[in-house]
Amino acid sequence: MVWRYVVTAVVGYLLGCILFGDIASKLFKGKDIRKVGSGNVGTANAIRTYGWGGGVFTFVGDVAKGVLAALFGKWLLPQVLADSAVSLLDMSAQPCVAIGVCVGGVAAVLGHIWPVSLKFRGGKGVATTLGVFFVMMPVHTAIVLAISLIIVACTRTMSIGSLVGTALMAAVSFVFFWGDIVNHVTCVVLLILVYYSHRMNIKRLAEGKENLL
Repeated sequence: MVWRYVVTAVVGYLLGCILFGDIASKLFKGKDIRKVGSGNVGTANAIRTYGWGGGVFTFVGDVAKGVLAALFGKWLLPQVLADSAVSLLDMSAQPCVAIGVCVGGVAAVLGHIWPVSLKFRGGKGVATTLGVFFVMMPVHTAIVLAISLIIVACTRTMSIGSLVGTALMAAVSFVFFWGDIVNHVTCVVLLILVYYSHRMNIKRLAEGKENLL
């Protein structure tokens, strides 16, 4: 059984190390995305540096690897820790998340933020986190994504939408999937990772100096 956890974590981490912002820098204009704009390899800097084409390519790729890592984990570690979760709104039974989704998904986000392929200097992990959320709670994730995009469109600030969206997903976990320990742990860990990776963004937001799209 232990080997399944190890394989899931390793595969998830290696998937996370595939940085589509870095790939975009080679496909679109040949610039090293780490040396332009904010220096980050995520979607926001890709949009600023390469336009919407490069940004969408980066976003879709980073989301996809989160999905793949979570699905691989679900396949290899399908066990759940509870028979069902409960929605606190209507007390209806809800499906639980497999342990492998947590292991593979969190590993992918760790790989994105600290990729060995780029000397442990990666992105913020938001798009990859989104991919993991889509495997865990697809409908709720789509709704929160729409809310986050509206926030980004109104504020022209990617970090605000990312921070609010990740916090909302953690709230969704506890309100709509109460009792699913794997779901709760995954959401809390991903929330901590995203907020930690955005610590400088939070500082700039507090100072009114955050970068706009």
